[in-house]
Amino acid sequence: MFPDVTFLQLDLYAWCLVIGVIAALVVARVYADKRGVAPKMLNLCILSATLAIVAGYGFAILFQAVYNATENGKFSLETDTGKTFYGGLIGGAAVFFLLYFTLVRKFCPQDVKKEFNNALGIGACSVAIAHAIGRMGCFFNGCCYGKETDSWIGIYFESIHRTVIPTQLIEAIFLFLLFALLSFLLFRTKINPMYVYLVLYGVFRFVIEFWRDDERGASFIPALSPSQVVSLVCVLLGGALLVYDFVRSRRQKQAES
Repeated sequence: MFPDVTFLQLDLYAWCLVIGVIAALVVARVYADKRGVAPKMLNLCILSATLAIVAGYGFAILFQAVYNATENGKFSLETDTGKTFYGGLIGGAAVFFLLYFTLVRKFCPQDVKKEFNNALGIGACSVAIAHAIGRMGCFFNGCCYGKETDSWIGIYFESIHRTVIPTQLIEAIFLFLLFALLSFLLFRTKINPMYVYLVLYGVFRFVIEFWRDDERGASFIPALSPSQVVSLVCVLLGGALLVYDFVRSRRQKQAES
């Protein structure tokens, strides 16, 4: 929408990424304090999260390059390769958990299992708020747009000279609402927000992909985009974890009674 607007030599897309990362770290800090996470443990988690964000950005580009190679047979890492959220999420999460268990096991061995659920729940909230702000950046950048439309919801994008469905804004609104829900679950229930995040975002992303119209690469399932395939995995994984958590909780209550 405004790809050429800059402030302090950064375009609006870059500013949204920066603000999103800062928001994620602030949420992690505030929520960890409210959950009573020990300062030493918190510092280790923030260090792991910061390094995971950097790694996640690289994985987002790498995954998109793989998607592109699947579609056109050419693997290339260029400035215009693009980025995919799921690539960043998977790569960043893998780096975070590797660092988490390595650092915490060494410096806070007594908290490895104790704080793991806290780390998952707080992480889900942080990812949701960062992603919401990042999607606003996609809107300003004119990428990740939807199909062409003549309905009232359509917005004209100068970069493609078409009026399209603003899937970026729709997703941003959903993610802000999801952030609010996950925050409620974290502080008011015993349900792990990460499991709910995987299910709800997976379902939403699978559906919204049918209205996307930008180039996203090909998957091994012709009828589905790569993101829809990953979404299905997320829904199945999150659903299985919710069921497992529920069954385990029931057994614990029965054992205590």
